[in-house]
Amino acid sequence: MLKCGRMPNSRSLSPAPSFLIREATRRDHHDLLVLARLLDSINLPTTAPGLAEALERSARSFRGQVRDRAKAIYLFCAERIATGRLAGASMIIAKHGTPVSPHYYLEMDTDDRYSKTLKRMFRHSYLRLRYSMDGPTEVGGLIVARRIRRHPERVGRQLSWVRFLYIAKHRRRFENRVVSEMLPPQIPGHRNAFWDHFGRPLTGLSFREADRLSIRDKEFIHALFPDSPLYTFLLPDAVRESIGVVGEGTRGAVKLLEQAGMRFLSHIDPFDAGPYYGGAVADLTPVMQHRVVRAVAGSVDPNEHPRWLLACEDYRGFRGVAAYGLAEPSRMVVGRETLEVLGVKDGARLDVVPLP
Repeated sequence: MLKCGRMPNSRSLSPAPSFLIREATRRDHHDLLVLARLLDSINLPTTAPGLAEALERSARSFRGQVRDRAKAIYLFCAERIATGRLAGASMIIAKHGTPVSPHYYLEMDTDDRYSKTLKRMFRHSYLRLRYSMDGPTEVGGLIVARRIRRHPERVGRQLSWVRFLYIAKHRRRFENRVVSEMLPPQIPGHRNAFWDHFGRPLTGLSFREADRLSIRDKEFIHALFPDSPLYTFLLPDAVRESIGVVGEGTRGAVKLLEQAGMRFLSHIDPFDAGPYYGGAVADLTPVMQHRVVRAVAGSVDPNEHPRWLLACEDYRGFRGVAAYGLAEPSRMVVGRETLEVLGVKDGARLDVVPLP
């Protein structure tokens, strides 16, 4: 164990963390279900049985018991330490896209045309259905309870960054590329303008029906969606202008992905036209900045030292906190309160990444 001299008072000048970021467990079922229904995304199940199955699969994934990446998921949650209530959640899907269930998307491209007679050039934008049977890792399910969204500790940032820290820690469990699907603006009644003008005439399904069906069966996408380009000038103005646009509540999540090094891929979801962001895992900022250090309890001034996401993993599971820390070549000096929240002692091995 690392030995270090202790100050008479090793209490940090910075406040103790308010949130514990940890792997979700069965006891979180009720609070997670409330959060899932707030987000209403297919990534985070909104039915009690579906969420129970996801929690069980997540527990086995964290233990390294799911060898098939396509079946591995990792659910994280933020617990408010003072109350024990959940403040938010996020997740990793280890592999999105297999021969049985491909990763479908619409690729955005352009086709330039020129008329000598009219002396006119026109750039046609179009969408074409693509799919991958060897898909990337996907990060998603990011949701923060409304009552917490303006909290100064910015728990949404912690929930977003913990996914990259975990991927960096367990690189062999994940693909070499990562994507994230961003939610577009919502229309009351679980409708979507793009789907109403494109998908519904093809399938006869409402947006919600198609979204739910695709969780277990995507055959209808390949069978009914045309392979020929969809030229966007044929769509109504409002529908065309919605392509690749994110909802008001999603802009913060997009900013975090961009800070991590992910970029718009010119791919959109074939159902709601929400944009896909992505990048090579090795090129992501938090992955490149990931370090393993030994913890040292000491005094840390938040006015002089940066904020870090610190994490550990043992028989009690994966957990992390955001805290100010003094980084040294192989050590991280943090407040004793931080180590108490993590449940570790001086000399504990920590995975760390700086928070933006």
